[in-house]
Amino acid sequence: MNELLALAMTVTEARTAIIRTVSGERFERGQGIPSAVDEMLFGGCVSGSAAALVIRGEADLESYAPEVRFCASVNVFDSAGTLRGTLALADDRPLTLSEAQTKSLLAIAAQVGRFIELTGTVSELRERQVPWWPLIDDVPVAVFCYHIATGRLTYVNRKLAESLGYTAREVLELDSVTDVVTEDQRDVVQEMIRRREAGDEREVRYHTTVRCRDGSVRDAEVHSVVVDVGAERIVIGVAVDVTTQVALGRDLREREEYFRALTEHLSDIIAILGRDCTLTYVSPSAARVLGYEPEKLLGAVLWSAVHPDDAERLRALLSKLRHGVTSPCIEIRFQHQNGHWRTLEVDARNLLGHPQIRGLVLNLRDVTDRKRMERELAQLNRLTSLGRLAAQVAHEFNNVMMGIQPMAEAIRRRAGGDAALLRAADVITGAIQRGKRITTDVLRFSRPAQLTLRPVDVHELIRRAAEEIRPLLGDGINLELSLHDAALHVCADPGQLTQALVNLAVNARDAMENGGTVRVEARPEREGEIDFVHIAVADSGCGIAAGDLPYIFEPLFTTKHRGTGLGLSVVYQVIAAHRGRISVDSEPGAGTTFHILLPSLASDCGSEESAHEAPGDARLQPLRVLIVDDEEWITTGLRASLEASGAKVHTVGTGAEVLPAMAAFAPNVIVLDLSLPDDDGRSVYERIAAVSPVPVIFSSGHASEADVAKLVVPARTAFLMKPYATGELLDTIHGLIEKEISSHV
Repeated sequence: MNELLALAMTVTEARTAIIRTVSGERFERGQGIPSAVDEMLFGGCVSGSAAALVIRGEADLESYAPEVRFCASVNVFDSAGTLRGTLALADDRPLTLSEAQTKSLLAIAAQVGRFIELTGTVSELRERQVPWWPLIDDVPVAVFCYHIATGRLTYVNRKLAESLGYTAREVLELDSVTDVVTEDQRDVVQEMIRRREAGDEREVRYHTTVRCRDGSVRDAEVHSVVVDVGAERIVIGVAVDVTTQVALGRDLREREEYFRALTEHLSDIIAILGRDCTLTYVSPSAARVLGYEPEKLLGAVLWSAVHPDDAERLRALLSKLRHGVTSPCIEIRFQHQNGHWRTLEVDARNLLGHPQIRGLVLNLRDVTDRKRMERELAQLNRLTSLGRLAAQVAHEFNNVMMGIQPMAEAIRRRAGGDAALLRAADVITGAIQRGKRITTDVLRFSRPAQLTLRPVDVHELIRRAAEEIRPLLGDGINLELSLHDAALHVCADPGQLTQALVNLAVNARDAMENGGTVRVEARPEREGEIDFVHIAVADSGCGIAAGDLPYIFEPLFTTKHRGTGLGLSVVYQVIAAHRGRISVDSEPGAGTTFHILLPSLASDCGSEESAHEAPGDARLQPLRVLIVDDEEWITTGLRASLEASGAKVHTVGTGAEVLPAMAAFAPNVIVLDLSLPDDDGRSVYERIAAVSPVPVIFSSGHASEADVAKLVVPARTAFLMKPYATGELLDTIHGLIEKEISSHV
């Protein structure tokens, strides 16, 4: 195009160029022709667009310049096809335009038409708004006009051009207003132009993005209207650069999303109360903590979910808060949707004066599990303290009963047919056994329970426990068993688990002085991904007062007229040692149900192995027993009982006397007390084992079999907890001796 323009300029150089408009105006170069047209014609500024123009040849030559010998003229049309005037080139030389020169002239005419169109539009706008038009070019907001029929810009002010990084003329040379906006907005703007063309004259506000000359993107808020200018309809618009506001809004939305995500995933409940204590906001965590959907709580009164005993304390806290008095956190019980009570720690702040919040802000933290753990820790501390005392007391008490046990057996042997003496012996023996059970329960608190775990059929265990329970319940109390159809197995110590069930049954018996029913039920249960066996022991007794429920598993706590207060503590410890859980449901007058959850074995692990086999009948004669114990009444009684059974007995009271006695007496078995005045029983055993493989039976009033098993060779040792009967001692002795003989066969 520049080459063609150069040809055209050669034709017209130093000659005359004339523009005559339809309205009769006439411009000649240097004689009032607009500077912009002068630049377009003779400065080489021609774009590639051209209107449909017709070459008129030399027609009207005389009307322009009669003296010239050459004239080329073309009609000038605007973008809508309206004739706007004539462009003529005159020269005194006879010339004929070539095809290339003709095309160049057409391009020049198209630019002239574009200018005349723009000039006419602006002139008409100025005529309609004479007082305000001078301000438009210099206003600090972008102003533009575009033709509805073509979509081409017909006017832009200085602010719009500068914002885009172009000159006003460069913007007006664009093919469409859509060339200004970014690619993703072009279809939107084009659709808006089509609606305008279809007759939509509404004022429109919309957001769009424009691309500047340097490639950057700016956000713009546009307000446009349709106006009639002469016979044409154009759109006048104002665009405000909102890039900064959009960025701030985006940052604000991101921050809102950030804090919304934090609030929605908090474990604490955030609640806002109005002055009337109605809830104006509740965080989504309310659904997780209390089971209520937050939307359903809005407008509700806070007191509806508060425990009646705690409502007054919460009212006092909020009253102080409204008067500007800050208070420390308090713990309040709130009712879960499932009816259970949860303990929540309440931390409150007064933000009634805050313009956005205008309320009392509560942070509610669920501390139910923490309180339970605190109670369990406190109970453990109490048990530990009790255990330290119990170990020593039980040791002394067991020694006393151990001294009585052989004497009761001696009375039975000498009674013959005397019923009174036999009855006395039975009473003494029964009292000793009861005392042994009590000391055994007490000693559980001096050390963790030692379990002998194996697969256990729960149904079989309950049936065996029922055989022990029925005689204890007495007349007027029925025992019912409800066992599940499917097999249930756990990994447990059957003896300790049976003891736990017996203790629960005895506790139920004591709650039913007028008779009733004890029901033992077993069924499978699943929590999350874990399978449990659920054992429930229920009674129809008097129930437990709500104030006593938190303390029922504590040692020595009892509400009954009889009992030691250790039964439920033992149950709690046994279940905890099995990695299980125990809970209780009870209401006064409505009975009590204890729920035990034990981890289930995934499959049938086989039937429970039989208990210890009865010792064989083999006897090694003569039986020689060395008793090492510093309590004289114990050794005296044991000597009498063993000698009555045909054994030979020698006794010593210190560890230093053991090896000499072994050399002189040559015992088949040694009964060794673990607590000696001059030495520890374990050290004495090590000296015994170094000189002889003789079997050793450890005895103690407070140690456990598991404690001994860690330090000795089980094949040549055994353990008896004081007090024990002479028959139990003899069975243990013969069992060890038979194992010793079998190992040498």
